[in-house]
Amino acid sequence: MLRLFLSRSNTHNINNTRRSLVPSILSTSCSSYHSQQTVAHLRKNDEAREIFLVGTSHVSKASARETEELIRLVKPDVIAVELCEERFEQLKEQMKEDKEEKTKKTKKKRSFLGDFLAIVKNVSSNRDLGALDRCLAIGLKAFYASLKSSGMEPGEEFRVAIREAERLNARLVLADRDVNKTLKALRESVSVADVFGWFVYGEKKGGPTLPQEFEKMAAAGFNSTEMQDNMEAMKNRNAVGQMKKYMQFQFPNIMSAMVHQRDDEMADAIKREKDAEKIVMVVGLAHVDGIVERLAGEYTEVMSVNDSE
Repeated sequence: MLRLFLSRSNTHNINNTRRSLVPSILSTSCSSYHSQQTVAHLRKNDEAREIFLVGTSHVSKASARETEELIRLVKPDVIAVELCEERFEQLKEQMKEDKEEKTKKTKKKRSFLGDFLAIVKNVSSNRDLGALDRCLAIGLKAFYASLKSSGMEPGEEFRVAIREAERLNARLVLADRDVNKTLKALRESVSVADVFGWFVYGEKKGGPTLPQEFEKMAAAGFNSTEMQDNMEAMKNRNAVGQMKKYMQFQFPNIMSAMVHQRDDEMADAIKREKDAEKIVMVVGLAHVDGIVERLAGEYTEVMSVNDSE
């Protein structure tokens, strides 16, 4: 049975003599991690404790395969995911529906319009959200629904992580901030003056540029193989780091709400897991470097793919 830990973990004994051989395994068995630079391996400075941060693209099938491969190599006692309780429950419900559909002879037909109407109904029923928060929630959910209707499966890496936690009887930690708090922070980060400036003046001049991989990805359609290939090319810490610098220059308040504050939350979730010997954390690639920076006082990155090639 899956043991869900939202904020703290139970105590268990740690065998301090047990050391991980995973770095050498990764170097020979997971070539995709090296070529795409998607994993950070951290070791606690004074204890036999390790963290493997696997950075993903939420619509990448390759990310789901890499997540499963890493978890099966590491065999962690804790798996942390970039989910809050509400998003976790929604994902579990989707997994249940998908499982039921597989047992039926006729698969339920899905359409973007049907998914959109269901999203509007679901979000509108949440009385805890203000009108603008609801609009933001509908917009974000509709975006992922459009990806799903185009043949992509957003969040498949989290489904994999949940299933692997059940298989290993590992603790599952929901590390992200509550989605409604993030929507509120996003709404508060955007002013009327900001919106006016974006529409009238466009992007700010003189700052970092977008990575070429992103420009190619944005130019391709959702259904094109080219778009997915460019998305995989974008999936490395260097390209995402360049993208973050661009976004930080253009939209610093949005970056704070959507990335930096959540990096704080997820790093704190890891710090609370004081009894875990090996942790695999599954997060969007944009969060990897921020979490590494926030753990730098306690952990050292001993096997970065940037250094291993």
